[in-house]
Amino acid sequence: MASADHDNATATAPRPTAVIATGGTIAMLPDPSSGKRRPLLSGAQLAASIQGLAAPLEHFQPYAIASEDVTFAHWLTLVRQIAALAPDHQGIVVMHGTDTMEEAAHFISECVPQTTVALCGAMQPPGTLGYDGGRNLRDAVTVARDPAAHTLGTVVVMNHEVLPAWDVVKGDSVALSSFATRHGTRIANVHDGQLRLLSRPLAFNWLGAIPAEVPDPEAVAYVRLTASPGRKRFLRSVDGASGLVVDALGAGSVPAAIRDDLLALARTVPTVLTTRTGSGPVQAEDAYPHAWDDMLGAGVVLEKRLDGPRARIRLALSLALGRAYEPFEPQLR
Repeated sequence: MASADHDNATATAPRPTAVIATGGTIAMLPDPSSGKRRPLLSGAQLAASIQGLAAPLEHFQPYAIASEDVTFAHWLTLVRQIAALAPDHQGIVVMHGTDTMEEAAHFISECVPQTTVALCGAMQPPGTLGYDGGRNLRDAVTVARDPAAHTLGTVVVMNHEVLPAWDVVKGDSVALSSFATRHGTRIANVHDGQLRLLSRPLAFNWLGAIPAEVPDPEAVAYVRLTASPGRKRFLRSVDGASGLVVDALGAGSVPAAIRDDLLALARTVPTVLTTRTGSGPVQAEDAYPHAWDDMLGAGVVLEKRLDGPRARIRLALSLALGRAYEPFEPQLR
């Protein structure tokens, strides 16, 4: 009888949530030998210090770095681990540095869009006044474990807010409230340990595949335009590229000094035009009819949703998967 009771308890035991620590400010402790901060705090150590965090967790650490040092190889390792862990866990939490968190979230979403992943980090390191890592980890676990989160895919959970991977941006270098969205609104917030949905997340045409090889970080040239661009400098920056993402001015304006060069390049390699502004689409046909005709004729993709860094990720992944770049568009449900 005891054996049967044990089997029943095992069958009804809740699945653990996987917590994958990768370093970042949330883990930065002073190195005793140098005094400099290094990502020394593990996810298990941080979780053990959080009052009221009773959820069953399993901890993993594929690497520990400052997020400015992250590479496509790191992220490919991460998404492969996420894909392997997802079937046996109640959501995935990723502790990540905030400097590149928005790009990490998008990379994950492109590769494993149907998996519930909550990224969290910290704006202040452990031991400093205002350290926010513990509460952000607690909130991320709350999101990952909530049954309603299965429709959210990958989100960033910071400062009690739940933000979509495709649209979240770090808007301040130090503020606890740094993370916001470019176009839309937060999906939910976490209050009193509960996930509270505020809006319906959009579904997009994610790539939905993990490449067999690491995307080539040299393949895609990323250029942010300014007034009076230097033509020779522009040409050097795009030389040898297999693809190009250009953060243009305004609604996709490209200065005449480099426009012909951009058109010529677009006829030979995939070229995506984004806007360097904080929000809004490329192209404003109602106000400036036919202003983009030559771009479209040369094969330039006008990206109306993603910012430049995310378009670079989407193009690099597309090249690694052997696919043409498709504009990032919402899908009707």
